[in-house]
Amino acid sequence: MGLEVRLTKKIMLTIAILLIISRALTLFTGYIGMNLFNHYNNMPTYERSEFDFLPAWKLQQPEALEETQLPTLTDFLKFDTYSYLRIATQGYDKVRIDEPHTAANWVFFPLYPLLIFITGKLLPFLEPIAVGMLLSNLFLYAALLFIYLIGRQRGLTEQQAGAVVFLVLLYPSSVYLSVAYTESLFLMLSAISIYCATSRQYALAFLAAGLSTVTRVPGVMNLAFVAGAVCLDQGFRFTRTYVKCAAYGVLSLVPMGLYLLHMYQITGDFLAPFHEQSLNWFRHTTAPFKNYIGYLSNPYFATPDGWDNGFIAFAVSTLVFLVYIAYFVVHFKTICRDWKQLLLYLYGAMLIVIPFSSQPYFLVSVVRYMMVCIPFYIYLVSLTSKSENGFRLFQLFFMIVNVIITIGFFNGYYFVI
Repeated sequence: MGLEVRLTKKIMLTIAILLIISRALTLFTGYIGMNLFNHYNNMPTYERSEFDFLPAWKLQQPEALEETQLPTLTDFLKFDTYSYLRIATQGYDKVRIDEPHTAANWVFFPLYPLLIFITGKLLPFLEPIAVGMLLSNLFLYAALLFIYLIGRQRGLTEQQAGAVVFLVLLYPSSVYLSVAYTESLFLMLSAISIYCATSRQYALAFLAAGLSTVTRVPGVMNLAFVAGAVCLDQGFRFTRTYVKCAAYGVLSLVPMGLYLLHMYQITGDFLAPFHEQSLNWFRHTTAPFKNYIGYLSNPYFATPDGWDNGFIAFAVSTLVFLVYIAYFVVHFKTICRDWKQLLLYLYGAMLIVIPFSSQPYFLVSVVRYMMVCIPFYIYLVSLTSKSENGFRLFQLFFMIVNVIITIGFFNGYYFVI
C-alpha cells in the first residue's frame, strides 16, 4: 500500500476505450429491450397470428429495422433526473416547510444541478439533459482513472486494477453512471478523496470530500476518511500540518453550510433537506438492515407500487455482504494490525450500511446506492485473484443483472430506481 503510480497514456486510452465500449453496449441493450419488451406504463398491443402452429395472439413487435424505436434523449429523462434538471433550470422549490406542500426538491443536493447550470451557460446549444449526461460521462472517466490509481496504491497489479475498473462498469445499475444522476460525480469525488488522502495531498482531499457532501448524503464519510487518514499519517502529536488540515477541514464544511443557509432562506428550516425526506419522500432513518431482515422474514418479488424488485435487490445485496465479510475473515490480521487498512474497510462498510438505514420496509434503491463503494470492487478482485473461475462467476452475475436493470431503465420500470 502507498505505491507511487502514474497514469500513462496507454492506461488512460485503455480506460477511455473500455468506457466507450461499455456505454455503447448499454445503449445497445436498451435499444433491444425497448423493441423486444413492453414499456412499463403503456398497454401492450397484441395481434392475431397468421400461422396455425403459433399461439392465436402474439405481442406486436416491429418487423422492419426502420420500424424499431431508437433511444433518444427523452428515454434518459426518468425518475430523479426531472428534479435535478428542474433545480438546474428553475432553482429549488420556494415554499415554507411548515406550509402544506407536495414532495419538494430540497432533498436533491445542489452541486450536480449547479454544474449543469454553469455548463449549460457555456454550451447553450445543448439541452439540459444532454449537458447532464455529458458531465456524468466525463465524471465517470475521471472516477475510473482515480479508481485505477487507488487499486495500484493498494498493491494490485495493473491487470487487477484494470479488473476493478471493469467491475465498476459492469456493476448492476451502472447505467446510472452515464445519465443525469449524481452517481458518477459522487464516485469521482470519493475516488479523489481516497487517492489524495492516501497520497498526503490533504488540500485536494478535503476539497473533494467537502464537495461530495453537497452531492449526496454519504459524502460525510469522505470527510471522515480524509480526517482519519490525516490522523494516521501524522500521529497524534500536535504539528503544523494539523493546523493546515484543520483549516482545510473547516473550509470543507463551507459548501454544506451555504446549502443549508439557502435552505433556511427559502424554507425557514436549516435542515429542510433532511426533514423533507421523511415528510414527503418516504425515507425514514431506521435501524441498519431492518429492510433486509424484513425481506428474510417476508420475501417478496415486487412491491405493489412497482418501486422495488425485492428478489433482485436481495440477491445483489447478499453478494455485496458476502464479499465484504469474506474479505474481513480472510484478511483479519492485516486489517486489525494496519490502521489504514481498517480505515478503508470501515469507510466502505459505512457506504454499505447507510443505504440500509433510510428505508425500514423495502430495499428500494439499495443496489444503486451501493455502487459507489469503491473498497467493495477492490476486495472482490483481491478475493478472486487466485480463482479466475470465481471472478468470471461474479462477472456473469453482474452482467445478467445489469442487462435486466438496463432494459428496465429504458422501458420505464420503477424497480430500477
